[in-house]
Amino acid sequence: MSRSVIVVGGGASGLAAAVTAAENGAYVTLLERLPRVGKKILLTGNGRCNLGNRDSDFSHFHGTLPQAKQILSGFDPVRWFRQFGLLTRTDAEGRIYPMSGTAASVLDALRFAAAQRGVRMLCEKQVTGIRPKGNRWQVIAGNENFTADAVILCAGGSAAPNCGTDGNLLPMLRKMGYTVTEPRPALCPVLTDPAMVRALKGLRVKAKATALRGDQILKSESGEVQFTDQALSGICVFNLSRLAAMHGSSLTLSLDLLPDLAADETAALLDELLRLRGDLPGGELLTGLFPKRIGEMLLRQSGGNCNAAASEITADTLKKLRVLIHDLRFPVKGTASFSQAQVTAGGIAGQCVTKALESKLHPGIWFCGELLDLDGDCGGFNLTWSWASGICAGRSAAK
Repeated sequence: MSRSVIVVGGGASGLAAAVTAAENGAYVTLLERLPRVGKKILLTGNGRCNLGNRDSDFSHFHGTLPQAKQILSGFDPVRWFRQFGLLTRTDAEGRIYPMSGTAASVLDALRFAAAQRGVRMLCEKQVTGIRPKGNRWQVIAGNENFTADAVILCAGGSAAPNCGTDGNLLPMLRKMGYTVTEPRPALCPVLTDPAMVRALKGLRVKAKATALRGDQILKSESGEVQFTDQALSGICVFNLSRLAAMHGSSLTLSLDLLPDLAADETAALLDELLRLRGDLPGGELLTGLFPKRIGEMLLRQSGGNCNAAASEITADTLKKLRVLIHDLRFPVKGTASFSQAQVTAGGIAGQCVTKALESKLHPGIWFCGELLDLDGDCGGFNLTWSWASGICAGRSAAK
């Protein structure tokens, strides 16, 4: 008789777990709280689904789950999806996308694979409890009870609650004795002093962003920084946001707006611009080097006058301007909410699960995906973890 498995959650990790468990001979029932599975998959990669990355370095992952390194080792999302008929392409930065350029293709491939392997998918089933029944497990969803030999929990974290992932299982799991690393928003905008960014709203600039705690450098990322009316955004900022959530107002973000130039090269460049534009208003000194509003802000913060002639800029102002260009600091006021976050930092701690992601407290229950305390950088790393952990849990639960 086939081993029965209940998968709770029809997102990326849940679908991977369900397909894998069925492939390994289990009779699989998937319970999804929304009217259809995979809603969050459709939103990833701005609707294109950045489903993985060619860079497999474990430094892109964070949390308390050292088991993940072995689970991720050797996993190839291109090869895995190819078996379901989904072809992919890889961009210059190593990010992997479906050949079609649409996230719907990824979801369809998983739905087709699940159906072909006999997975029973039941939607609008919100799980509210789990309890042992003999040597099996009973999953409670409203007025219905489902019983199986094994349960795989893939209900996600707290990010993107409109996709059904609001962390609703975590209070129940805490009561069952699980250690939960406090969930925090990650891969999201970082809030700062609105007075510093409001005038820059809508602008983008290439920069090296560094998270500082006092004088300690915690992490640096390079890329495009975007300014909103109260926050810094962009991929490089997103990759620092888990630190902002962790350290709060003790953190500062520093932007190096000319990371490819040394300080003396910047000083020479400013002298050259001053010679060329001395008869123009000071606010035009940096025009062309940065967006005009950013150039004006830098000059004002250095003590200069945007309306007076550039030739009147003092040597002291020019020195401050050079320093500011390489170290423009923004106080951290926290992060955007879970509704603006792509992923959750935190979740079930690694000490609670085995190498195969089975519960150490309740054998017969597995965890995978964002419910566990592991989160990755931008660039397909979180979906890579979803697929790989779902496969690991599905394979183990089926046996």
